[in-house]
Amino acid sequence: MLESRTAGDHLTTRFGFRDFRFDATTGRAHLNGQPYYLRGSNITLHRFFEDPLCRDLPWNETWVRRLLGELPRQMHWNYFRFCIGPVPDQWFDICDEVGLLIQNEFFVWTGGPGWYPGYSRTHDPDEMIRQYSDWMRDHWNHPSVAVWDANNETKDDLFATRLIPAVRPLDLSDRPWENSYNPPAGPHDPVEYHPYLMQSGHRGKLTFRMTDLETLDGRPRPGALPAEGHPVVINEYGWLWLNRDGSPTVLTENVYAQLLGPQATDRERLDLYAYLLAAKTEFWRAHRHYAGIIHFVYLTCSYPGVYTADHFTDVARLTLEPAFADYVGEAFKPLGVYLNFFQPTLTAGTTRVFEVFLVNDEARAQSGQLALVLASPSGETLAQAEAPFALEPLGQTRRSLQLTAPAPVPGRCLLKAVALPKAAGSSSTTTSRRWVSLVPPS
Repeated sequence: MLESRTAGDHLTTRFGFRDFRFDATTGRAHLNGQPYYLRGSNITLHRFFEDPLCRDLPWNETWVRRLLGELPRQMHWNYFRFCIGPVPDQWFDICDEVGLLIQNEFFVWTGGPGWYPGYSRTHDPDEMIRQYSDWMRDHWNHPSVAVWDANNETKDDLFATRLIPAVRPLDLSDRPWENSYNPPAGPHDPVEYHPYLMQSGHRGKLTFRMTDLETLDGRPRPGALPAEGHPVVINEYGWLWLNRDGSPTVLTENVYAQLLGPQATDRERLDLYAYLLAAKTEFWRAHRHYAGIIHFVYLTCSYPGVYTADHFTDVARLTLEPAFADYVGEAFKPLGVYLNFFQPTLTAGTTRVFEVFLVNDEARAQSGQLALVLASPSGETLAQAEAPFALEPLGQTRRSLQLTAPAPVPGRCLLKAVALPKAAGSSSTTTSRRWVSLVPPS
């Protein structure tokens, strides 16, 4: 706290210091001089304003502190993007307190030519510079604001050539700028990537299968980035949205019809959503090509006819859907585990080598035991293999474990890769789970 006094006035100001930047050489974010992996989500508050349950919740301090403090810690998130509309200033005060880093996005989303018929893509440079300047002045004294985000999914050369260069010097902290689908304005500025692998299923045939991940290395699709040689942040992925009651949204109705069939229950969809989103999170983290992995979306609206939705069973109490909290919370742990296997069946009597990736987001070495466990529907261990693991600070490794499939049992089994660190006082495991059925030899 800083106290300022004159003969007639007294002011107490809370403040904080931190250094945050991206580095094009390492491809990483750096916090206070150390590499720092970003894990988090998005909030689209102005969509939540449309929600029938919104009421005065965004101005309820207890509610906001749970939204931005307690639950992100539970989910192992350290970084959020505030997008599609501004948030109250109190939100930044709370983020300053709890240590949450924010990618603060200006409210422009116009796509590119041919994307949205009827949208204007004409921006008055002088007016935009005035508005960006005011927006920055409102937020630049918040240490939680780590990145200025010029726009969302917009293509316009104006941002890199005129707008960002004009306003960047106003920020004495010289924060990085993210410029969406446009080339970055600075040599170390990050670029974004939105790998919606299941988007094809919205209007047509779902061409992507999770088994495809087994042969991919996680790199961005060729030509998908606005520029090469810059740190990359995945700040949207999934395309699996469900309403809070488990019903599909407009964008996922046809996706779930192909994944589960038309007779699937709400519970089956919610469980599959959590399972697939966690597996994608593990995959993007495992290959270490990204400075950050930011899921879409943590808070938005939910009602019939929406395009996206969030993960609360009770948004007023901020109760997360249990399967999401379990599976996705596990996938975002600093000690990350990814089991590179998505086959639906294992044939009894066959022996297979399973590849497991491990990543360490912490600046301390970690080691321990890695177990590969095949469990029956009741939780009984049917087969198991173990191997030690060791990870350098902020490092990655992979291990191969061999397992022989036992005789078939009824129901869906669980194949788990479990990392148990042996650090003093550590009892936390990280688990990557795959659903699999045991079948007899043909």
